[in-house]
Amino acid sequence: MEESGLNKKTVLIVDDDPSVGLLVSVILKNLNYNVISFLKGKDLLDYLSKDPSPNLILLDLKLPDIDGYEICKKIRENPLTASIPIIVITGVEELDSKIKLIEIGADDYINKPFDVRELKVRINRIIKRKENDSSLNPITKLPGAPLIEDYTRKKIEKNEYFSYSYIDIDNFKAFNDAYGYPKGDEIIKFTAKIITDSVKNTIKNEYFIGHIGGDDFVIITPLDQTIPTIEEIIKKFDSEIPFFYCEKDRRNGYITVIDRLNNLKQFPIMTLSIAIVDVKKKIHYAKLIEKIFEIKRYLKSRLNKNTSIYHRDRRLND
Repeated sequence: MEESGLNKKTVLIVDDDPSVGLLVSVILKNLNYNVISFLKGKDLLDYLSKDPSPNLILLDLKLPDIDGYEICKKIRENPLTASIPIIVITGVEELDSKIKLIEIGADDYINKPFDVRELKVRINRIIKRKENDSSLNPITKLPGAPLIEDYTRKKIEKNEYFSYSYIDIDNFKAFNDAYGYPKGDEIIKFTAKIITDSVKNTIKNEYFIGHIGGDDFVIITPLDQTIPTIEEIIKKFDSEIPFFYCEKDRRNGYITVIDRLNNLKQFPIMTLSIAIVDVKKKIHYAKLIEKIFEIKRYLKSRLNKNTSIYHRDRRLND
């Protein structure tokens, strides 16, 4: 069975020999991978700056612009791309060179000319292993809390301006209780896809998407592109989320569930609460999170039963 667009795995190939890229593309496409080929290292890095979420990179050491060692190092230094598996395709036989590859962060290497069967086995093994990586959320495969914090701290240390947006699904627990955990996981995957698609559609520069856990997500975006992104996320979520409910609940606009006090209670159709903080100066990470949760409490106190809401706070920089 063919995988859906959300789950289909993407492999990036970087080799200045077009015949190698073509051969690998044919092999992997027959295995139902999405394959994107590049001839230069710079093209790969440009791609990763816009979409840091491929499942694997096949990297040639000898490239016309940037050598494979330097590319591997850059990928590992960036928290957005640090966890992407890398297999180096090399004609180098020296043991010292292979040791260096492992030291700078390559997951594996394969010698040219390579055996097709060996390449398949190595690719499948590494992707399977990385799927169990605890730094990524197991449901969405998005970076988890440690990577979110690491990325945010580094931006603060570099004095970069950015918006930190915390996205929370309202009434998610009630839906989980009423429809079951498998349906709840569908909502998490659906929300992750909407967030990812919206960010990619609206952000022209560097961005970060993370999944803290449960129904909580984070996006880090340029200041001037934040609100269009948030508004697109809300528009898509609010228009599509009702269809995860049965016809009766959708018509009523709520579900009836037993709450924590063992009382029957009506819970509206799920919406989003989004707390946004603009960062324009060095602050302690804990202070940023404190402000985010202050906004979250404010949003929860004024939930609109029909639409998602957001609040943007710039006072952190006063």
